[in-house]
Formats: sequence, C-alpha cells, structure tokens
Amino acid sequence: MSRLSCLAFGALAVAANFSFGQQASTSPALDEGAGRSARLAADAKREGSLSLYASMAEKDLIRLVSEFERRYGIKVKVWRSGKNNVLRRTVTEARAGRFEVDVVHNPSPEMELLHRERLLQEVRSPYARELIPEAVAPHREWAGPRVYIFVQAYNTNRVTPEELPKTFRDLLDPRWKGRIAIEAKEQEWFFTLVREMGGEEGLKFFRDLVARNGLTVRNGNALLNNLVVAGEVPLALTLYSYLPEQSRKSGAPVGWIALAPTVAYTDGIGVMKRAPHPNAAVLFYDFVLSDGQALLAELNHVISHRRNEPYLRKFDLKFIDIGAVLADYDRWTRIFEDTIYGRSTAVPVPTASH
Repeated sequence: MSRLSCLAFGALAVAANFSFGQQASTSPALDEGAGRSARLAADAKREGSLSLYASMAEKDLIRLVSEFERRYGIKVKVWRSGKNNVLRRTVTEARAGRFEVDVVHNPSPEMELLHRERLLQEVRSPYARELIPEAVAPHREWAGPRVYIFVQAYNTNRVTPEELPKTFRDLLDPRWKGRIAIEAKEQEWFFTLVREMGGEEGLKFFRDLVARNGLTVRNGNALLNNLVVAGEVPLALTLYSYLPEQSRKSGAPVGWIALAPTVAYTDGIGVMKRAPHPNAAVLFYDFVLSDGQALLAELNHVISHRRNEPYLRKFDLKFIDIGAVLADYDRWTRIFEDTIYGRSTAVPVPTASH
C-alpha cells in the first residue's frame, strides 16, 4: 500500500469528525505571551508525561528523550518505527477516535500529510524563527529540527580516492559494475534529482546506470550504512549524511561525498490537535527546536538552526518540493521502482523546475 493510499481512508474520519478539526484559542500552542516558557513548564509538570511517535534512529532518540526527561522531570512514552509505520499508526488511531499520541516526529513529507489530514495544530513557538526558512512549514503545524542531506557514502577499503566519482555520470564507468547500492524508499530524492537533471535526461541516466552497472536495493538508511561500514556495499548512492559521518567519527572505514545536484529535505516535529498532554507536547516541541539542537549537533546530525546556515550553503542544496512530490506521489513511486529494479515504464517525466 502506498503512502498516499494509506492516508486515503483517514480522510473519511476527519470529514466525519470536525470536533478535532478546530484548534482551541486557549491551546498552549498558541501562547505568545510573556512568561510562556514558565507556564509551559509548570503546566507540563502537572500533566507529568507525554506520548511520542518517532522514526529517528533509536540510539539518538534515546539521548534526546533522556535529556528532556532529566531536565523537566516529565516522562516520555516513545513508540518508534519506520516513517511509513509512524504515519500509518497516527492516521489509523485518529480514524478510530483514539487520541493517545501527543507529538509526532517524522520526515517532512509525512508530516505534511498529517497537516493535510487536519491532525496537527499550529504551534507559535519563538524558536521557529531561529531555523532556516526551509525548515518551517508556512502553516506552522510542523518544523524541522534536522536537515537530511543526501550523500554518497563509500567504504575506504573498497574504494580508493582516485576512483571517487566527481559527477553522477562518472558512475556509468564500468569500474562501478556491481558495486553500488541504493535505499529502497528514496522516491523524493529521485524525483528531485531527475527534475534537476532535466527530466527525461535524468531518467535516462538512471536507466543507463541500472542497465550497465546494476543497483543493489536495500531497505533502510541505517542498514545501508552498516553494509557500507562492513564493506559489503562499496558505494551507497543515497544516505543521510549524518549516518556515515557518525560512523567515520567512530573510526569506521567510511567516507562520504556530496555529488551535485545535492538534494536535501528536513524532518518535522508536530503537536497533535487532540494531544492528551498539550502542555508537555508543546514543551517537548520547544525543547527539540532549541536546546535539543545542540544535542543533535553533538550526535553529528545536520541541524536546521540559522547558525548552521553557512555549512548548509556550501552544498548548494536543492530542497525537495514537498507539494510537488505529494501531488504525484504514486506515479513517482512507480517510476522510481521501475527504474531501480530495471523494469520498463511508459510514464512521462516532467522537466526541471527553474
């Protein structure tokens, strides 16, 4: 079942129950008054806990949650899974009238789908102003504390510096036959890169790459990174930069490069409109966008704070157009899968958007 198909059934629940479609004017998420932080902390303390659904890597999520609990004395009940599972569970529970989750943390396309299903609420956090523009949704129902930069990671024992490609087209060289792997769910990256490469020209590149040198397909960025570390995959075509960087700093034989066009997008954190612990939810939201940024940076994540903007601009990043991706998601999923698995497709491809 595709991501959008999974969401289709949720629309019926939202249409049938507008009681959770309106945000109360007294919501702590809308508080912009003096003393906001103190009020949130005090009221959140009385609530005592919150529920979080997230797809962040477990070891990093534990660090983030533990620091929040230590600082505020508020227990966080975490349910962690893959991004599609987080999306599916959130919508399924809302359809069933179960409002158990307070905060959702997932990649921005999945968060935007929750916005479209009217499950999130606007949060007027002062910390959103400190993030790069691409990290804050115009409706302010989610904001992204991290930037996912798609890079190419390689095992330094399997790939020499002289072999490293300088362009994507260098990967058409026969030396790369049987040595490249790709993550199985990177439709958004593929969509953006193909458009940046000229549409049909970009698609031709990927078809030529598969025909000449093949692509190994693996599920999950963490798994793919581990395979590069182990040397089973000499070169990964798509990895979030923080994964090989964490491995490199821990002493693993891994390096990474960022071929142009370099594609990026953010994750997103949002507060549910029917959050059972609204103050604790907003407090956690604020924490992740403020002091949590320093912790994420310490863990080698690429943070979205404006102080990190000079680093981000070094890459001339092409941020994924979430609206365009979601408007044609099923078709692009079909193109992506047909291409990486070497199947023919007759689906037309739009040209670059400049």
